[in-house]
Order: sequence, then C-alpha cells, then structure tokens
Amino acid sequence: MEKYKILRITAAIFMAIIVGLSAEFGSIVPAILAIVIVAMVSYIYKKSTDKILEDERVVKASEKASRIAIVVFSISIALIGMFLIILRREYSDYTQAGFTLAYSSVALLALYYIFYGYYNKKYGS
Repeated sequence: MEKYKILRITAAIFMAIIVGLSAEFGSIVPAILAIVIVAMVSYIYKKSTDKILEDERVVKASEKASRIAIVVFSISIALIGMFLIILRREYSDYTQAGFTLAYSSVALLALYYIFYGYYNKKYGS
C-alpha cells in the first residue's frame, strides 16, 4: 500500500510538471502523453500487485464523493450560466458563456442519469 501511495504521488508530480511545461510552451501533445503514461503505469501497477489496494469502504466513499461533486458542480455551473444569461443586456459578451455553462450542466445531468439507469438495471436495485 505504501509503495502504491508513493507511486501515485510521484506520478502526480511528474504529470503536473509536464502539463505545466506543456502549457508554458503552448503544446498540448506532451500533456496528453504524460496523462496517458501515468494512467498506464498506475493501471499496470494495480493489476500486477497481489495486495488489496482498495476495500469496500474506499469504494463507497469514492462513490459518495463523486456523486456529491457532480451534484454541486452541475448546480454551480447551471446557476452561473443562468446568472450570465440574465445579465445579457449589461454584459452581452458573456451570454454565449452562460448558454454554454447551462447546456453543459444539462449534458452532465443527462449523462449521470443515463449511467445511473444502466447500473441500476445491471445491479438490480
């Protein structure tokens, strides 16, 4: 477990450095490669180890954290989008951003309910 934690921290630092340099030099390819490499290394390490890296408590906490993050984020971007749309007379430059945020919120919630329906049917709750 300790080795996996060190690997994750090292990988995050590596990825942050590469993404930062990539942003500084204006090239997206190194950032994408760094993300793919880190994901592959993490996946290979998790598959090759016999130790239990996650138990049911970790998975349940992750599920709850993911759900609340999606709810808070979608409500936040919906409200910000609505606010920008309401202010379109004073700040017409931000109207498109408001519509983009509002539609993104709808798309996120639609994806959530599609996956919820799929997993609800699969696991039969």
